Amino acid sequence: MTNIRKNIFISHYGGDEKFIEPFKKQVGSGINVYDSSIIETEPNKATNEHYIKYNILAPKIDWAGTVVVLIGPETKNRDYVNWEIEYAVRHNKRLVGIYLPNAAAEDIPESLKKYGDSLVTWNKTKMINALSGGTEWQTPLGGQRQKSVTRGIC
Repeated sequence: MTNIRKNIFISHYGGDEKFIEPFKKQVGSGINVYDSSIIETEPNKATNEHYIKYNILAPKIDWAGTVVVLIGPETKNRDYVNWEIEYAVRHNKRLVGIYLPNAAAEDIPESLKKYGDSLVTWNKTKMINALSGGTEWQTPLGGQRQKSVTRGIC
């Protein structure tokens, strides 16, 4: 099977940065991931919120075809994660949520619930399927979850 190329932006809470490389390694057998994410261990020294959003984050999201949201206990409370999701939706990006191993159902950002295309567990096959266009919605333990809202135009 030939790997397909995916340009992605990984939205995450800084404390969950340690999951980025394992995620890319897991899906790497089916997808060549090209990642434009912001890594906090590589600081850019920017402090102006507008500058960070529109001069650093926006071009990276614009480049990506898919935005992956890594969901952990702190994700839903992060202003930048919520902004990244909403920006991605406004720019017609595929939006995939992936539960980290320590995630719970209440950790999902509201905007991901409303606008996400797929929401899956930390499972290689499920993640590859979601990145490849699958629309499955799961609970953190892998059960089926009903998607409450269908994405509309913002």
